[in-house]
Amino acid sequence: MTGRLRRSGRAAAGRILPGVKAIATAPSRPAGTARAGGPPLAAPRPLGRRGSDLGYIILGTVVPAALYLVLGYEMVLRAIGSFQAGWGRGWVSVVGGPVGQSLYAAFCLIPVGLFVVRLRPQVSDRRILPRLVAFLGTTILLLCGNRLPASLQLFTIPPWAAAACTVATTLAMAGAVWGLLTLRRSFGIFPAARRLVTTGPYRLVRHPLYLCEITAALAAVLPVGQLNPLLLFAVFCGLQLARIGYEERLLRNSFPDWAVWARRRARLIPGVW
Repeated sequence: MTGRLRRSGRAAAGRILPGVKAIATAPSRPAGTARAGGPPLAAPRPLGRRGSDLGYIILGTVVPAALYLVLGYEMVLRAIGSFQAGWGRGWVSVVGGPVGQSLYAAFCLIPVGLFVVRLRPQVSDRRILPRLVAFLGTTILLLCGNRLPASLQLFTIPPWAAAACTVATTLAMAGAVWGLLTLRRSFGIFPAARRLVTTGPYRLVRHPLYLCEITAALAAVLPVGQLNPLLLFAVFCGLQLARIGYEERLLRNSFPDWAVWARRRARLIPGVW
């Protein structure tokens, strides 16, 4: 998820002070230029007043909010059903049923409110490809698992592995909800620079939401063991990695202090990458 910039009048330009949760806003720079050592960024520009950009309102707010609302409604119904049927079948059923479904419903419904109250981006990448990648990377997650037609069965995992996947999915959803509640008004889908959030899971990695989403998707497709979900998962991972590249490029070129913060933590997996 994008947009992570917070103003701080006490933060010195060009560095991050220990314990400070924000960085200073970068000085304005002509569109298409970059600071020394960074590649040029094509056509990012500050957005105008709210209501003056119809495309931002429709594609950046209304459409994704409606998507999350529809899915959230479905997940609420599933959560209600899981509360009625998930108890008394063992702790794994409880974790994957009432607990997991409730967390997934929260993961879908929280963004609906965030789309309404979130901050206006200071800088936004308006190119078509980054926006398309971001939109597909968001929607394709909904197809991973059992939403695809049956396909070639590649493998079957043992019951203990399926139970581990259930727990992993629930933990990933809990982490994703934590990330959303930490981002709050900095949440977004398309590449944009709002505030740099360094609290919560962002103390550990640069992109905890993507890490949680990838983990949840993998834990969903492994028990299925079929070709189509696994191929879709591979595409999903590729889209998320592309989103990371677009977002980091935007932040690096828009906010000089971002590079200092980013050097202190991994992108997705601490100690690995």
